[in-house]
Amino acid sequence: MKHFARILALLLACLTLVTMVVACDQTSNGGNNNNDGNSSGGLKDDTLDINGRLKDDLPNNLNYGGEEIVIMHWIDGGLPEFEQEEITGDNVRDAIYDRNAQIEDRLNVDLKFIGMNAAYYGAREQFLKQIDAIYDAGTQDYDILANYTRTEGALAVRGYLENLAKIENSYIDLEKPWWPQQLVETVSFGNGAYYFISGDMATSVLYMMHLMYINKDMFSQLQIELPYKAVRDGKWTIDKLIEITTDTYRDLDNDNQVSVNDRYGFVALHYVADSFYAGSNMRYIDESDTDMLVVSPDYTSKKVVKMINKLGAWASNDSVWITQQSRATDEEHDATWKLFQKGRALIHMAHANYAEARLLNADFEYGLVPNPKYDEKQVNYYTGMGNPWTLYGVFRDFDDRGDRKATLSMFSAVLECYASEAYRLTTPEIFEVNMQLKYSAGQDETDMFEYVRSGIVFDLGKIFSTELGTMSEMPSGCIVGNSSWSSCYKSYKNSIDKKLETIVENFRIYQNR
Repeated sequence: MKHFARILALLLACLTLVTMVVACDQTSNGGNNNNDGNSSGGLKDDTLDINGRLKDDLPNNLNYGGEEIVIMHWIDGGLPEFEQEEITGDNVRDAIYDRNAQIEDRLNVDLKFIGMNAAYYGAREQFLKQIDAIYDAGTQDYDILANYTRTEGALAVRGYLENLAKIENSYIDLEKPWWPQQLVETVSFGNGAYYFISGDMATSVLYMMHLMYINKDMFSQLQIELPYKAVRDGKWTIDKLIEITTDTYRDLDNDNQVSVNDRYGFVALHYVADSFYAGSNMRYIDESDTDMLVVSPDYTSKKVVKMINKLGAWASNDSVWITQQSRATDEEHDATWKLFQKGRALIHMAHANYAEARLLNADFEYGLVPNPKYDEKQVNYYTGMGNPWTLYGVFRDFDDRGDRKATLSMFSAVLECYASEAYRLTTPEIFEVNMQLKYSAGQDETDMFEYVRSGIVFDLGKIFSTELGTMSEMPSGCIVGNSSWSSCYKSYKNSIDKKLETIVENFRIYQNR
Protein backbone atom coordinates (compact mmCIF):
# COMPACT_ATOMS: atom_id res chain seq x y z
CA MET A 1 0.00 0.00 0.00
CA LYS A 2 3.04 2.29 0.01
CA HIS A 3 2.22 3.62 -3.43
CA PHE A 4 -1.14 4.84 -2.20
CA ALA A 5 0.54 6.70 0.62
CA ARG A 6 2.83 8.29 -1.92
CA ILE A 7 -0.02 9.41 -4.13
CA LEU A 8 -1.87 10.84 -1.14
CA ALA A 9 1.26 12.78 -0.27
CA LEU A 10 1.31 14.02 -3.85
CA LEU A 11 -2.33 15.05 -3.58
CA LEU A 12 -1.59 16.98 -0.40
CA ALA A 13 1.32 18.66 -2.13
CA CYS A 14 -0.69 19.55 -5.20
CA LEU A 15 -3.72 20.65 -3.15
CA THR A 16 -5.91 21.07 -6.18
CA LEU A 17 -8.01 19.32 -8.83
CA VAL A 18 -6.24 20.78 -11.83
CA THR A 19 -2.76 21.49 -13.12
CA MET A 20 -1.07 24.11 -11.01
CA VAL A 21 1.88 24.43 -8.72
CA VAL A 22 0.73 25.57 -5.31
CA ALA A 23 3.25 27.49 -3.29
CA CYS A 24 3.59 26.44 0.31
CA ASP A 25 4.20 30.05 1.30
CA GLN A 26 0.67 31.28 2.01
CA THR A 27 1.69 34.65 3.45
CA SER A 28 -0.44 36.71 1.08
CA ASN A 29 -3.16 38.68 2.81
CA GLY A 30 -4.99 40.04 -0.22
CA GLY A 31 -7.94 42.40 -0.19
CA ASN A 32 -10.37 39.82 1.16
CA ASN A 33 -8.24 38.54 4.04
CA ASN A 34 -9.74 40.03 7.18
CA ASN A 35 -8.03 37.69 9.64
CA ASP A 36 -5.93 39.55 12.18
CA GLY A 37 -4.39 36.32 13.48
CA ASN A 38 -5.01 37.33 17.10
CA SER A 39 -8.06 35.23 17.95
CA SER A 40 -7.82 31.79 19.49
CA GLY A 41 -7.01 29.16 16.90
CA GLY A 42 -6.13 31.86 14.36
CA LEU A 43 -4.37 31.12 11.08
CA LYS A 44 -1.39 33.39 11.57
CA ASP A 45 0.95 30.55 12.51
CA ASP A 46 -1.27 27.66 11.55
CA THR A 47 -2.03 27.55 7.85
CA LEU A 48 -2.31 23.74 7.59
CA ASP A 49 -4.67 21.29 9.24
CA ILE A 50 -3.51 18.15 11.04
CA ASN A 51 -3.34 16.28 7.73
CA GLY A 52 -1.16 18.93 6.10
CA ARG A 53 -3.96 20.43 4.01
CA LEU A 54 -4.17 24.17 3.54
CA LYS A 55 -6.71 26.13 5.60
CA ASP A 56 -8.61 29.14 4.32
CA ASP A 57 -8.20 32.75 5.49
CA LEU A 58 -11.79 33.33 6.58
CA PRO A 59 -11.91 35.37 9.81
CA ASN A 60 -12.53 33.30 12.91
CA ASN A 61 -15.16 35.72 14.15
CA LEU A 62 -17.60 35.45 11.24
CA ASN A 63 -21.04 34.95 12.75
CA TYR A 64 -24.21 35.24 10.71
CA GLY A 65 -26.58 34.62 13.59
CA GLY A 66 -28.05 31.35 12.40
CA GLU A 67 -29.12 32.82 9.05
CA GLU A 68 -30.75 30.26 6.76
CA ILE A 69 -28.93 29.77 3.46
CA VAL A 70 -31.12 28.08 0.87
CA ILE A 71 -29.16 26.07 -1.68
CA MET A 72 -31.22 24.92 -4.65
CA HIS A 73 -29.48 22.00 -6.33
CA TRP A 74 -30.11 19.53 -9.11
CA ILE A 75 -30.89 15.94 -8.13
CA ASP A 76 -30.95 14.16 -11.48
CA GLY A 77 -27.17 13.71 -11.54
CA GLY A 78 -27.24 10.68 -9.27
CA LEU A 79 -23.97 11.46 -7.44
CA PRO A 80 -23.52 12.22 -3.72
CA GLU A 81 -22.76 15.92 -3.48
CA PHE A 82 -25.19 18.09 -1.52
CA GLU A 83 -27.35 17.23 1.49
CA GLN A 84 -26.44 14.41 3.84
CA GLU A 85 -28.60 14.10 6.95
CA GLU A 86 -26.69 11.46 8.90
CA ILE A 87 -23.54 9.41 9.20
CA THR A 88 -23.91 6.24 7.12
CA GLY A 89 -20.49 4.61 7.06
CA ASP A 90 -19.98 5.49 3.38
CA ASN A 91 -16.74 7.43 3.22
CA VAL A 92 -17.83 10.05 0.69
CA ARG A 93 -21.30 10.63 2.14
CA ASP A 94 -19.87 10.95 5.63
CA ALA A 95 -17.33 13.48 4.34
CA ILE A 96 -20.19 15.49 2.82
CA TYR A 97 -21.97 15.40 6.19
CA ASP A 98 -18.82 16.67 7.91
CA ARG A 99 -18.34 19.38 5.27
CA ASN A 100 -21.84 20.75 5.77
CA ALA A 101 -21.51 20.63 9.56
CA GLN A 102 -18.23 22.54 9.42
CA ILE A 103 -19.75 25.29 7.25
CA GLU A 104 -22.68 25.70 9.64
CA ASP A 105 -20.50 25.71 12.74
CA ARG A 106 -17.83 28.06 11.43
CA LEU A 107 -20.20 30.68 10.00
CA ASN A 108 -23.19 30.09 12.30
CA VAL A 109 -25.54 29.54 9.37
CA ASP A 110 -28.24 26.98 8.68
CA LEU A 111 -27.85 25.28 5.32
CA LYS A 112 -31.16 24.31 3.74
CA PHE A 113 -30.95 22.13 0.64
CA ILE A 114 -33.79 21.98 -1.88
CA GLY A 115 -33.37 19.47 -4.68
CA MET A 116 -35.02 19.58 -8.10
CA ASN A 117 -34.72 17.81 -11.42
CA ALA A 118 -32.95 20.39 -13.53
CA ALA A 119 -30.98 18.63 -16.25
CA TYR A 120 -32.58 15.97 -18.44
CA TYR A 121 -35.61 14.95 -20.47
CA GLY A 122 -37.56 18.17 -20.27
CA ALA A 123 -36.79 18.79 -16.61
CA ARG A 124 -34.31 21.51 -17.54
CA GLU A 125 -36.85 23.65 -19.38
CA GLN A 126 -39.44 23.13 -16.66
CA PHE A 127 -36.90 24.18 -14.05
CA LEU A 128 -35.94 27.30 -15.98
CA LYS A 129 -39.61 28.27 -16.25
CA GLN A 130 -39.93 27.91 -12.50
CA ILE A 131 -36.92 30.15 -11.95
CA ASP A 132 -38.48 32.67 -14.37
CA ALA A 133 -41.62 32.77 -12.23
CA ILE A 134 -39.74 33.02 -8.92
CA TYR A 135 -37.56 35.82 -10.22
CA ASP A 136 -40.55 37.78 -11.53
CA ALA A 137 -42.36 37.33 -8.21
CA GLY A 138 -39.32 38.50 -6.22
CA THR A 139 -39.99 35.97 -3.47
CA GLN A 140 -36.30 35.30 -2.75
CA ASP A 141 -36.88 31.55 -2.45
CA TYR A 142 -33.24 30.58 -3.08
CA ASP A 143 -29.82 32.02 -2.32
CA ILE A 144 -27.33 29.74 -4.06
CA LEU A 145 -28.10 27.82 -7.26
CA ALA A 146 -26.01 24.68 -7.80
CA ASN A 147 -26.79 22.99 -11.08
CA TYR A 148 -25.83 20.86 -14.01
CA THR A 149 -23.34 22.82 -16.09
CA ARG A 150 -25.59 23.57 -19.04
CA THR A 151 -28.48 24.54 -16.78
CA GLU A 152 -26.28 26.92 -14.78
CA GLY A 153 -25.01 28.35 -18.06
CA ALA A 154 -28.61 29.00 -19.12
CA LEU A 155 -29.30 30.73 -15.81
CA ALA A 156 -26.35 33.02 -16.40
CA VAL A 157 -27.43 33.83 -19.96
CA ARG A 158 -30.91 34.74 -18.66
CA GLY A 159 -29.42 37.11 -16.12
CA TYR A 160 -30.32 35.16 -12.99
CA LEU A 161 -26.83 34.92 -11.49
CA GLU A 162 -24.87 37.61 -9.68
CA ASN A 163 -21.56 38.73 -11.09
CA LEU A 164 -19.35 37.27 -8.37
CA ALA A 165 -16.54 39.63 -9.32
CA LYS A 166 -18.62 42.63 -8.22
CA ILE A 167 -19.52 41.45 -4.71
CA GLU A 168 -18.27 44.03 -2.24
CA ASN A 169 -16.19 42.68 0.66
CA SER A 170 -16.10 39.29 -1.02
CA TYR A 171 -14.41 36.43 0.77
CA ILE A 172 -13.85 34.36 -2.38
CA ASP A 173 -10.08 34.00 -2.75
CA LEU A 174 -9.38 32.75 -6.25
CA GLU A 175 -5.72 32.21 -5.40
CA LYS A 176 -6.58 29.29 -3.17
CA PRO A 177 -6.20 25.74 -4.56
CA TRP A 178 -9.86 24.78 -4.06
CA TRP A 179 -10.67 27.14 -6.93
CA PRO A 180 -9.14 25.49 -10.03
CA GLN A 181 -7.18 28.14 -11.88
CA GLN A 182 -8.05 26.81 -15.31
CA LEU A 183 -11.74 26.99 -14.47
CA VAL A 184 -11.48 30.54 -13.21
CA GLU A 185 -9.65 31.58 -16.36
CA THR A 186 -12.32 29.91 -18.46
CA VAL A 187 -15.48 31.20 -16.81
CA SER A 188 -14.34 34.82 -16.42
CA PHE A 189 -14.86 37.18 -19.32
CA GLY A 190 -15.87 40.76 -20.09
CA ASN A 191 -13.61 42.72 -17.73
CA GLY A 192 -13.19 39.80 -15.36
CA ALA A 193 -16.86 39.08 -14.74
CA TYR A 194 -17.77 35.58 -13.67
CA TYR A 195 -21.20 34.24 -12.78
CA PHE A 196 -20.53 30.69 -11.63
CA ILE A 197 -17.71 28.74 -10.08
CA SER A 198 -16.77 25.20 -9.16
CA GLY A 199 -13.89 23.01 -8.09
CA ASP A 200 -13.46 20.94 -4.94
CA MET A 201 -16.94 21.98 -3.79
CA ALA A 202 -18.37 19.80 -6.59
CA THR A 203 -17.70 16.12 -6.02
CA SER A 204 -19.00 15.58 -9.55
CA VAL A 205 -15.86 17.17 -11.03
CA LEU A 206 -13.73 14.17 -10.11
CA TYR A 207 -16.42 11.68 -11.07
CA MET A 208 -17.03 13.21 -14.51
CA MET A 209 -13.48 13.33 -15.89
CA HIS A 210 -13.05 11.53 -19.20
CA LEU A 211 -10.24 8.99 -19.39
CA MET A 212 -9.42 5.70 -21.08
CA TYR A 213 -9.74 2.31 -19.43
CA ILE A 214 -7.54 -0.46 -20.81
CA ASN A 215 -8.05 -4.23 -20.70
CA LYS A 216 -4.60 -5.35 -19.59
CA ASP A 217 -5.38 -9.02 -20.17
CA MET A 218 -6.33 -8.33 -23.79
CA PHE A 219 -3.17 -6.27 -24.31
CA SER A 220 -1.22 -9.32 -23.19
CA GLN A 221 -3.24 -11.71 -25.37
CA LEU A 222 -2.70 -9.52 -28.44
CA GLN A 223 0.98 -9.06 -27.55
CA ILE A 224 0.62 -5.29 -27.49
CA GLU A 225 2.80 -3.27 -25.13
CA LEU A 226 0.83 -1.53 -22.40
CA PRO A 227 0.70 2.24 -23.10
CA TYR A 228 2.15 3.35 -19.75
CA LYS A 229 5.64 3.96 -21.12
CA ALA A 230 4.24 5.80 -24.11
CA VAL A 231 2.31 8.08 -21.74
CA ARG A 232 5.37 8.82 -19.63
CA ASP A 233 7.52 9.40 -22.72
CA GLY A 234 4.95 11.85 -24.16
CA LYS A 235 4.23 9.49 -27.06
CA TRP A 236 0.63 8.53 -26.20
CA THR A 237 -1.00 10.19 -29.20
CA ILE A 238 -4.01 9.78 -31.46
CA ASP A 239 -1.75 8.03 -33.98
CA LYS A 240 -0.59 5.57 -31.30
CA LEU A 241 -4.19 4.87 -30.28
CA ILE A 242 -5.16 4.19 -33.89
CA GLU A 243 -2.15 1.94 -34.37
CA ILE A 244 -2.91 -0.40 -31.47
CA THR A 245 -6.71 -0.54 -31.88
CA THR A 246 -6.95 -1.08 -35.65
CA ASP A 247 -7.46 -4.67 -36.85
CA THR A 248 -8.50 -5.92 -33.42
CA TYR A 249 -12.10 -6.78 -34.35
CA ARG A 250 -13.11 -10.43 -34.11
CA ASP A 251 -16.50 -11.99 -34.82
CA LEU A 252 -16.56 -13.93 -31.57
CA ASP A 253 -20.03 -15.43 -32.01
CA ASN A 254 -19.38 -16.35 -35.68
CA ASP A 255 -22.68 -14.89 -36.87
CA ASN A 256 -20.98 -12.83 -39.63
CA GLN A 257 -22.49 -9.67 -38.16
CA VAL A 258 -20.98 -6.81 -36.19
CA SER A 259 -22.67 -7.02 -32.79
CA VAL A 260 -22.24 -6.50 -29.06
CA ASN A 261 -21.05 -10.09 -28.80
CA ASP A 262 -17.87 -9.39 -30.76
CA ARG A 263 -14.44 -8.01 -29.82
CA TYR A 264 -13.40 -4.41 -30.44
CA GLY A 265 -10.31 -2.26 -30.14
CA PHE A 266 -12.07 0.88 -28.95
CA VAL A 267 -15.52 1.70 -27.57
CA ALA A 268 -17.12 4.95 -26.41
CA LEU A 269 -20.36 6.85 -26.21
CA HIS A 270 -20.70 9.59 -28.80
CA TYR A 271 -20.72 12.45 -26.29
CA VAL A 272 -17.67 11.09 -24.46
CA ALA A 273 -15.72 11.02 -27.70
CA ASP A 274 -15.80 14.83 -27.74
CA SER A 275 -12.79 14.58 -25.41
CA PHE A 276 -10.60 13.91 -28.44
CA TYR A 277 -11.14 17.62 -29.15
CA ALA A 278 -10.32 18.71 -25.60
CA GLY A 279 -7.44 16.22 -25.43
CA SER A 280 -5.93 17.86 -28.50
CA ASN A 281 -5.74 21.16 -26.60
CA MET A 282 -8.44 22.88 -28.62
CA ARG A 283 -11.18 25.19 -27.38
CA TYR A 284 -14.72 25.90 -28.55
CA ILE A 285 -15.11 29.44 -27.21
CA ASP A 286 -12.44 32.04 -26.43
CA GLU A 287 -12.53 35.39 -24.68
CA SER A 288 -12.12 38.50 -26.80
CA ASP A 289 -11.16 42.01 -25.67
CA THR A 290 -13.63 43.55 -28.11
CA ASP A 291 -16.41 40.99 -28.54
CA MET A 292 -16.28 39.40 -25.07
CA LEU A 293 -16.75 35.86 -26.42
CA VAL A 294 -15.92 34.48 -29.85
CA VAL A 295 -15.80 31.10 -31.53
CA SER A 296 -12.27 29.87 -30.97
CA PRO A 297 -9.90 29.86 -33.95
CA ASP A 298 -9.32 26.21 -33.06
CA TYR A 299 -12.84 25.40 -34.21
CA THR A 300 -12.07 26.32 -37.81
CA SER A 301 -8.37 25.48 -37.90
CA LYS A 302 -6.46 23.05 -40.10
CA LYS A 303 -5.69 21.16 -36.93
CA VAL A 304 -9.34 20.26 -36.25
CA VAL A 305 -9.82 19.31 -39.91
CA LYS A 306 -6.87 16.91 -39.76
CA MET A 307 -7.98 15.46 -36.45
CA ILE A 308 -11.53 14.79 -37.65
CA ASN A 309 -10.39 13.32 -40.96
CA LYS A 310 -7.98 10.98 -39.19
CA LEU A 311 -10.39 9.90 -36.45
CA GLY A 312 -13.33 9.66 -38.86
CA ALA A 313 -11.51 7.17 -41.09
CA TRP A 314 -10.47 5.18 -38.00
CA ALA A 315 -13.97 5.18 -36.49
CA SER A 316 -15.46 3.75 -39.68
CA ASN A 317 -13.62 0.43 -39.37
CA ASP A 318 -15.11 -2.56 -37.56
CA SER A 319 -12.63 -2.38 -34.69
CA VAL A 320 -14.23 0.81 -33.37
CA TRP A 321 -17.65 1.00 -31.67
CA ILE A 322 -18.98 4.51 -30.96
CA THR A 323 -22.67 5.24 -30.50
CA GLN A 324 -24.15 6.97 -33.51
CA GLN A 325 -26.21 9.73 -31.92
CA SER A 326 -25.72 12.46 -29.34
CA ARG A 327 -28.40 11.07 -27.04
CA ALA A 328 -28.04 7.33 -27.27
CA THR A 329 -30.86 5.12 -26.08
CA ASP A 330 -30.61 3.25 -22.78
CA GLU A 331 -29.98 0.07 -24.76
CA GLU A 332 -27.10 1.68 -26.64
CA HIS A 333 -25.63 3.02 -23.41
CA ASP A 334 -25.84 -0.37 -21.79
CA ALA A 335 -24.39 -2.19 -24.79
CA THR A 336 -21.43 0.19 -24.97
CA TRP A 337 -20.68 -0.06 -21.26
CA LYS A 338 -20.94 -3.85 -21.30
CA LEU A 339 -18.51 -4.29 -24.19
CA PHE A 340 -15.64 -3.33 -21.93
CA GLN A 341 -17.25 -4.62 -18.74
CA LYS A 342 -17.53 -8.09 -20.28
CA GLY A 343 -13.93 -8.05 -21.47
CA ARG A 344 -14.71 -7.59 -25.18
CA ALA A 345 -12.91 -4.27 -25.77
CA LEU A 346 -9.27 -3.28 -25.62
CA ILE A 347 -9.85 0.40 -24.70
CA HIS A 348 -12.90 2.24 -23.42
CA MET A 349 -13.14 6.05 -23.24
CA ALA A 350 -15.48 6.79 -20.34
CA HIS A 351 -16.16 8.85 -17.23
CA ALA A 352 -13.96 8.30 -14.19
CA ASN A 353 -16.85 6.87 -12.16
CA TYR A 354 -17.33 4.06 -14.69
CA ALA A 355 -14.97 1.76 -12.78
CA GLU A 356 -16.80 2.13 -9.49
CA ALA A 357 -20.14 1.66 -11.22
CA ARG A 358 -19.22 -1.17 -13.59
CA LEU A 359 -15.82 -2.75 -13.00
CA LEU A 360 -15.53 -3.63 -9.33
CA ASN A 361 -16.39 -7.25 -10.12
CA ALA A 362 -14.63 -7.46 -13.48
CA ASP A 363 -12.99 -10.84 -14.12
CA PHE A 364 -10.04 -9.32 -15.98
CA GLU A 365 -7.27 -6.94 -15.01
CA TYR A 366 -7.83 -3.37 -16.15
CA GLY A 367 -6.00 -0.09 -15.90
CA LEU A 368 -6.33 3.47 -17.09
CA VAL A 369 -4.49 6.07 -19.15
CA PRO A 370 -5.18 9.70 -20.06
CA ASN A 371 -6.80 10.64 -23.33
CA PRO A 372 -4.17 10.83 -26.09
CA LYS A 373 -2.41 13.95 -27.28
CA TYR A 374 -2.97 15.35 -30.77
CA ASP A 375 0.70 14.62 -31.56
CA GLU A 376 4.07 14.36 -29.84
CA LYS A 377 4.66 18.12 -30.16
CA GLN A 378 1.84 18.72 -27.69
CA VAL A 379 3.40 19.13 -24.25
CA ASN A 380 0.63 18.03 -21.87
CA TYR A 381 -2.25 15.58 -21.72
CA TYR A 382 -5.67 17.20 -21.37
CA THR A 383 -8.78 15.77 -19.76
CA GLY A 384 -12.19 16.70 -21.11
CA MET A 385 -15.13 16.82 -18.74
CA GLY A 386 -18.49 15.13 -19.04
CA ASN A 387 -21.37 17.57 -18.67
CA PRO A 388 -22.94 16.17 -15.48
CA TRP A 389 -20.88 18.21 -13.04
CA THR A 390 -21.96 21.14 -10.93
CA LEU A 391 -21.50 24.89 -11.18
CA TYR A 392 -22.42 27.16 -8.25
CA GLY A 393 -23.77 30.70 -8.46
CA VAL A 394 -25.61 33.28 -6.34
CA PHE A 395 -29.23 33.86 -7.35
CA ARG A 396 -29.73 37.46 -8.48
CA ASP A 397 -33.16 37.47 -6.84
CA PHE A 398 -31.65 38.91 -3.67
CA ASP A 399 -32.53 41.90 -1.55
CA ASP A 400 -31.20 42.66 1.92
CA ARG A 401 -34.42 44.40 2.93
CA GLY A 402 -36.60 43.09 5.74
CA ASP A 403 -35.40 41.01 8.66
CA ARG A 404 -32.82 39.00 6.79
CA LYS A 405 -29.26 39.47 7.88
CA ALA A 406 -28.03 37.99 4.63
CA THR A 407 -25.76 39.94 2.34
CA LEU A 408 -23.93 39.13 -0.86
CA SER A 409 -20.72 39.23 1.17
CA MET A 410 -22.16 36.49 3.40
CA PHE A 411 -22.94 34.33 0.37
CA SER A 412 -19.33 34.75 -0.77
CA ALA A 413 -18.17 33.56 2.67
CA VAL A 414 -20.43 30.51 2.36
CA LEU A 415 -19.00 29.66 -1.06
CA GLU A 416 -15.42 30.08 0.13
CA CYS A 417 -16.01 27.99 3.24
CA TYR A 418 -17.92 25.38 1.21
CA ALA A 419 -15.04 24.94 -1.27
CA SER A 420 -12.36 25.09 1.42
CA GLU A 421 -13.97 22.45 3.64
CA ALA A 422 -14.66 20.22 0.63
CA TYR A 423 -11.01 20.49 -0.35
CA ARG A 424 -9.96 19.09 3.02
CA LEU A 425 -12.84 16.64 3.56
CA THR A 426 -14.54 15.31 0.41
CA THR A 427 -11.77 15.50 -2.20
CA PRO A 428 -9.33 13.24 -0.30
CA GLU A 429 -12.05 10.65 0.24
CA ILE A 430 -13.06 10.58 -3.42
CA PHE A 431 -9.53 10.63 -4.74
CA GLU A 432 -7.74 8.37 -2.28
CA VAL A 433 -10.46 5.83 -1.54
CA ASN A 434 -12.87 5.78 -4.46
CA MET A 435 -10.54 6.77 -7.28
CA GLN A 436 -7.40 5.01 -6.10
CA LEU A 437 -7.97 2.14 -3.70
CA LYS A 438 -11.04 0.90 -5.58
CA TYR A 439 -9.73 1.50 -9.10
CA SER A 440 -6.01 0.99 -9.12
CA ALA A 441 -4.00 -2.18 -9.19
CA GLY A 442 -0.56 -0.66 -8.91
CA GLN A 443 1.78 2.28 -9.26
CA ASP A 444 1.16 2.54 -13.00
CA GLU A 445 -2.52 3.26 -12.49
CA THR A 446 -1.76 5.67 -9.67
CA ASP A 447 0.60 7.61 -11.94
CA MET A 448 -1.81 7.50 -14.88
CA PHE A 449 -4.65 8.82 -12.76
CA GLU A 450 -2.48 11.77 -11.79
CA TYR A 451 -2.00 12.60 -15.48
CA VAL A 452 -5.78 12.52 -15.86
CA ARG A 453 -6.58 14.59 -12.79
CA SER A 454 -3.92 17.19 -13.46
CA GLY A 455 -5.05 17.69 -17.05
CA ILE A 456 -8.68 18.75 -16.44
CA VAL A 457 -9.88 21.47 -18.82
CA PHE A 458 -13.13 23.42 -18.96
CA ASP A 459 -14.73 25.31 -21.81
CA LEU A 460 -17.61 27.79 -22.08
CA GLY A 461 -18.48 26.09 -25.34
CA LYS A 462 -19.63 23.09 -23.28
CA ILE A 463 -21.20 25.11 -20.49
CA PHE A 464 -23.24 27.14 -23.03
CA SER A 465 -23.53 24.23 -25.45
CA THR A 466 -27.33 24.09 -25.38
CA GLU A 467 -27.59 27.81 -26.10
CA LEU A 468 -25.04 27.30 -28.88
CA GLY A 469 -26.84 24.45 -30.63
CA THR A 470 -24.74 21.75 -28.92
CA MET A 471 -21.64 22.97 -30.73
CA SER A 472 -19.41 20.94 -28.41
CA GLU A 473 -20.81 17.69 -29.79
CA MET A 474 -20.36 18.60 -33.44
CA PRO A 475 -16.73 17.44 -33.81
CA SER A 476 -17.44 14.00 -32.32
CA GLY A 477 -20.60 13.72 -34.42
CA CYS A 478 -18.54 14.45 -37.49
CA ILE A 479 -15.99 11.81 -36.45
CA VAL A 480 -18.65 9.16 -35.94
CA GLY A 481 -20.20 9.93 -39.31
CA ASN A 482 -16.78 10.12 -41.03
CA SER A 483 -17.92 13.45 -42.46
CA SER A 484 -16.01 16.45 -43.74
CA TRP A 485 -15.57 19.06 -41.01
CA SER A 486 -15.99 21.91 -43.47
CA SER A 487 -19.41 20.61 -44.47
CA CYS A 488 -20.41 19.88 -40.85
CA TYR A 489 -19.42 23.31 -39.60
CA LYS A 490 -20.71 25.20 -42.63
CA SER A 491 -24.28 24.09 -41.99
CA TYR A 492 -24.18 25.43 -38.41
CA LYS A 493 -21.83 28.43 -38.67
CA ASN A 494 -24.44 31.17 -39.09
CA SER A 495 -26.60 29.71 -36.34
CA ILE A 496 -23.69 29.48 -33.90
CA ASP A 497 -22.57 33.04 -34.65
CA LYS A 498 -26.07 34.41 -34.04
CA LYS A 499 -26.55 32.43 -30.84
CA LEU A 500 -23.20 33.62 -29.52
CA GLU A 501 -24.11 37.22 -30.34
CA THR A 502 -27.28 36.79 -28.29
CA ILE A 503 -25.33 35.43 -25.31
CA VAL A 504 -22.84 38.29 -25.47
CA GLU A 505 -25.60 40.90 -25.75
CA ASN A 506 -27.40 39.43 -22.75
CA PHE A 507 -24.26 39.53 -20.66
CA ARG A 508 -23.55 43.12 -21.63
CA ILE A 509 -27.04 44.09 -20.52
CA TYR A 510 -26.76 42.26 -17.19
CA GLN A 511 -23.29 43.58 -16.44
CA ASN A 512 -24.63 47.14 -16.67
CA ARG A 513 -27.50 46.56 -14.23
